[in-house]
Amino acid sequence: MYCQKCGKKNDDNAYKCTKCGTIIQQVPTEKKSNTAVIVLVIAGIAIGLFIFIGILAAIAIPSFVNYQAKARNAVAQAEIKNACNAAAAFFAEHPDKTITLDDLKEKGVVANPDVELAIENGTMESLSMRAKHVKGNKIYVVDRNCHIQEIQP
Repeated sequence: MYCQKCGKKNDDNAYKCTKCGTIIQQVPTEKKSNTAVIVLVIAGIAIGLFIFIGILAAIAIPSFVNYQAKARNAVAQAEIKNACNAAAAFFAEHPDKTITLDDLKEKGVVANPDVELAIENGTMESLSMRAKHVKGNKIYVVDRNCHIQEIQP
Protein backbone atom coordinates (compact mmCIF):
# COMPACT_ATOMS: atom_id res chain seq x y z
CA MET A 1 0.00 0.00 0.00
CA TYR A 2 1.38 3.43 -0.92
CA CYS A 3 1.28 6.51 1.33
CA GLN A 4 -0.88 9.23 -0.20
CA LYS A 5 1.27 11.99 1.29
CA CYS A 6 4.80 10.89 0.47
CA GLY A 7 4.27 8.01 -1.97
CA LYS A 8 6.38 5.48 0.01
CA LYS A 9 5.44 1.82 -0.43
CA ASN A 10 4.40 0.28 2.89
CA ASP A 11 3.31 -3.15 3.97
CA ASP A 12 -0.36 -3.91 3.16
CA ASN A 13 -1.14 -4.32 6.87
CA ALA A 14 0.69 -1.14 7.94
CA TYR A 15 -1.21 1.38 10.02
CA LYS A 16 1.19 4.35 9.49
CA CYS A 17 3.59 5.27 6.78
CA THR A 18 7.13 4.18 7.73
CA LYS A 19 8.61 7.33 6.16
CA CYS A 20 6.31 10.23 7.17
CA GLY A 21 4.11 8.69 9.88
CA THR A 22 0.84 9.55 8.18
CA ILE A 23 -2.02 7.21 9.00
CA ILE A 24 -2.66 5.21 5.85
CA GLN A 25 -5.17 2.68 7.11
CA GLN A 26 -7.85 3.01 9.77
CA VAL A 27 -8.11 0.20 12.24
CA PRO A 28 -11.68 -1.06 12.10
CA THR A 29 -13.47 -0.30 15.31
CA GLU A 30 -15.26 -3.16 17.01
CA LYS A 31 -19.03 -2.99 17.02
CA LYS A 32 -20.41 -2.67 20.50
CA SER A 33 -23.03 -5.23 21.36
CA ASN A 34 -26.44 -3.84 22.29
CA THR A 35 -27.56 -7.15 23.78
CA ALA A 36 -27.26 -5.96 27.36
CA VAL A 37 -29.26 -2.81 26.65
CA ILE A 38 -31.96 -4.78 24.87
CA VAL A 39 -32.22 -7.27 27.75
CA LEU A 40 -32.48 -4.43 30.28
CA VAL A 41 -35.19 -2.68 28.26
CA ILE A 42 -37.21 -5.88 27.93
CA ALA A 43 -36.80 -6.62 31.65
CA GLY A 44 -37.92 -3.07 32.50
CA ILE A 45 -40.99 -3.40 30.29
CA ALA A 46 -41.85 -6.76 31.89
CA ILE A 47 -41.52 -5.36 35.42
CA GLY A 48 -43.62 -2.34 34.47
CA LEU A 49 -46.27 -4.63 33.01
CA PHE A 50 -46.37 -6.75 36.17
CA ILE A 51 -46.74 -3.63 38.30
CA PHE A 52 -49.55 -2.34 36.08
CA ILE A 53 -51.39 -5.68 36.24
CA GLY A 54 -50.93 -5.75 40.02
CA ILE A 55 -52.46 -2.29 40.38
CA LEU A 56 -55.40 -3.26 38.18
CA ALA A 57 -55.93 -6.43 40.21
CA ALA A 58 -55.78 -4.48 43.47
CA ILE A 59 -58.59 -2.26 42.21
CA ALA A 60 -60.72 -4.83 40.36
CA ILE A 61 -60.76 -7.78 42.78
CA PRO A 62 -62.35 -5.97 45.77
CA SER A 63 -64.95 -4.40 43.46
CA PHE A 64 -65.78 -7.79 41.98
CA VAL A 65 -66.16 -9.35 45.45
CA ASN A 66 -68.43 -6.47 46.49
CA TYR A 67 -70.64 -6.95 43.41
CA GLN A 68 -70.87 -10.68 44.10
CA ALA A 69 -72.03 -10.00 47.68
CA LYS A 70 -74.64 -7.53 46.44
CA ALA A 71 -75.96 -10.07 43.94
CA ARG A 72 -76.17 -12.80 46.58
CA ASN A 73 -77.98 -10.49 48.97
CA ALA A 74 -80.43 -9.55 46.21
CA VAL A 75 -81.20 -13.25 45.67
CA ALA A 76 -81.99 -13.66 49.38
CA GLN A 77 -84.14 -10.53 49.35
CA ALA A 78 -86.11 -11.76 46.32
CA GLU A 79 -86.54 -15.16 47.93
CA ILE A 80 -88.03 -13.74 51.11
CA LYS A 81 -90.30 -11.40 49.12
CA ASN A 82 -91.66 -14.39 47.15
CA ALA A 83 -92.12 -16.36 50.37
CA CYS A 84 -94.05 -13.50 51.98
CA ASN A 85 -96.35 -13.17 48.96
CA ALA A 86 -96.98 -16.92 49.04
CA ALA A 87 -97.70 -16.71 52.80
CA ALA A 88 -100.24 -13.93 52.18
CA ALA A 89 -101.97 -16.15 49.61
CA PHE A 90 -101.93 -19.06 52.07
CA PHE A 91 -103.45 -16.95 54.87
CA ALA A 92 -106.16 -15.68 52.51
CA GLU A 93 -107.35 -19.30 52.23
CA HIS A 94 -106.43 -20.53 55.74
CA PRO A 95 -106.41 -17.59 58.20
CA ASP A 96 -106.40 -19.80 61.29
CA LYS A 97 -103.53 -22.15 60.32
CA THR A 98 -99.79 -21.90 60.89
CA ILE A 99 -97.71 -21.83 57.72
CA THR A 100 -94.75 -24.15 57.13
CA LEU A 101 -92.06 -24.38 54.46
CA ASP A 102 -94.05 -27.20 52.84
CA ASP A 103 -97.06 -24.88 52.59
CA LEU A 104 -94.87 -22.30 50.85
CA LYS A 105 -93.74 -24.96 48.36
CA GLU A 106 -97.39 -25.79 47.63
CA LYS A 107 -97.98 -22.10 46.91
CA GLY A 108 -95.21 -22.12 44.31
CA VAL A 109 -92.13 -21.01 46.25
CA VAL A 110 -89.20 -22.87 44.74
CA ALA A 111 -86.50 -23.22 47.36
CA ASN A 112 -83.14 -21.86 46.25
CA PRO A 113 -80.45 -24.18 47.66
CA ASP A 114 -78.16 -21.21 48.31
CA VAL A 115 -80.71 -19.31 50.41
CA GLU A 116 -81.50 -20.29 53.97
CA LEU A 117 -85.20 -19.51 54.45
CA ALA A 118 -86.72 -19.96 57.91
CA ILE A 119 -90.15 -19.25 59.34
CA GLU A 120 -89.70 -17.85 62.84
CA ASN A 121 -93.41 -17.40 63.54
CA GLY A 122 -95.92 -18.90 61.11
CA THR A 123 -99.18 -17.44 62.36
CA MET A 124 -101.14 -14.85 60.43
CA GLU A 125 -101.09 -12.28 63.25
CA SER A 126 -97.35 -12.35 63.84
CA LEU A 127 -95.74 -13.77 60.71
CA SER A 128 -91.98 -13.52 60.72
CA MET A 129 -89.59 -15.08 58.22
CA ARG A 130 -85.84 -14.83 57.80
CA ALA A 131 -83.64 -15.36 54.72
CA LYS A 132 -79.88 -15.30 54.15
CA HIS A 133 -77.77 -16.36 51.19
CA VAL A 134 -75.13 -18.84 52.34
CA LYS A 135 -72.38 -16.66 50.81
CA GLY A 136 -74.12 -13.33 51.41
CA ASN A 137 -73.39 -10.87 54.19
CA LYS A 138 -76.91 -9.70 55.11
CA ILE A 139 -79.95 -11.25 56.71
CA TYR A 140 -83.44 -10.21 55.65
CA VAL A 141 -86.47 -10.39 57.96
CA VAL A 142 -90.06 -9.91 56.80
CA ASP A 143 -93.20 -9.26 58.82
CA ARG A 144 -96.85 -10.05 58.11
CA ASN A 145 -97.20 -6.90 55.94
CA CYS A 146 -94.26 -8.02 53.78
CA HIS A 147 -92.01 -5.20 55.00
CA ILE A 148 -88.45 -6.38 54.51
CA GLN A 149 -85.83 -5.30 57.02
CA GLU A 150 -82.13 -5.75 56.49
CA ILE A 151 -79.99 -7.04 59.37
CA GLN A 152 -76.22 -7.07 59.42
CA PRO A 153 -75.03 -10.40 60.93
